[in-house]
Amino acid sequence: MQSFVHPSENYQILKSLDSLVQNITENQKVFCQKVAEIKDNHYTLVKSYYQESQRLIKMLKETAFLCSLMFSIEDEKSICVSAINILRKLLQEPVTIRILCASSSRTKLETVAEEKSAAHDIKNVCSKSPLNCIAIKTCRPIIYSPLESTVPCPEMLDSPDQYTYACVPLVAEGVAFGCINILFEHDTKMDRLKENIDLINILAGYASLAIYNNRLIKTVKREALTDKLTGLPNRRFGMEALQGEINRSKRYGHVFSVAMLDIDNFKLVNDNYGHTEGDKVLTLMADLARKCLRNVDLVARFGGEEFLIILPETDIKRACAVVERFCRVFNEASLSDVLCAKNLTLSGGIAQFPHDGEDALSLLKTADERLYLAKSSGRNRIVADKLN
Repeated sequence: MQSFVHPSENYQILKSLDSLVQNITENQKVFCQKVAEIKDNHYTLVKSYYQESQRLIKMLKETAFLCSLMFSIEDEKSICVSAINILRKLLQEPVTIRILCASSSRTKLETVAEEKSAAHDIKNVCSKSPLNCIAIKTCRPIIYSPLESTVPCPEMLDSPDQYTYACVPLVAEGVAFGCINILFEHDTKMDRLKENIDLINILAGYASLAIYNNRLIKTVKREALTDKLTGLPNRRFGMEALQGEINRSKRYGHVFSVAMLDIDNFKLVNDNYGHTEGDKVLTLMADLARKCLRNVDLVARFGGEEFLIILPETDIKRACAVVERFCRVFNEASLSDVLCAKNLTLSGGIAQFPHDGEDALSLLKTADERLYLAKSSGRNRIVADKLN
């Protein structure tokens, strides 16, 4: 016997089923909406990440290209100015940027180049001593915000607390020789700074290599043109300087004189007292030349015990007076306790441009001939007259 279901009960069951279906449909819609939102958010994040990656790649390529140009610059200050321009383009913010390098004695930091924001009025920041610079001592970049409790750099203790700054070391051969100091006005730029710190480090690396290579090239060039014993310019430099003085004098219609000096009986000094004493004599000659001759005069060790002196805008009469005075000073110095060899003298020949020659070879030939005349006529004298 079948049980009887009242129509009203059947209606309630159907109504409940319909309500359940509606709830499932609504939940399904909500679920689908959530899935769609997640997909949209994911797409937005991926798109944003891709765009940021592309921006960084583009900026990295531009930075690398611009940095590579620094290696073609010969002047250290120009290299630093170029690095500052790249940084300004990279940061796109009103900032103060300074590049500082340690002095040769490493006792102080010197500003090589800077570009200040109009909003900043801070003087002598990071310009005291490399020994106090944390970035230089640790060879690691420092980033500071006024929100932080401690100031990592002692140079910034007296600075206004509204500044955010970064100090990135310049390192070559494992040694920090300077830093790039970046000063922001407000802490709102901190995120931007942190985003670009890797690129700033790359730039600092390029700048370090460019500056180091520039210094190395200059050192090699200087050594190639310098006499190692005396520290004076060598024959090559002397010849280049002589040609430069000829060109300048031709352009402006000036006269100048050249003198060839030779230490008398120098071979006897080496034979009697040894080559160490001979080196002392040559060094004394160079030291006295640097101290006693005029600032405009150039002295070069021409070879052995021979020295070339170029006296710009000086006629032969005045040149003779200058050289004779120097010879007296040298003789007096040789009588002191500085040397074992005593009473050393100089002989010399002087020629004047353009009277005695209009090119380097003819001038030197005349000066050499007059030097030979001074030697053959008794030594310890300067000859500036024409040969008979």
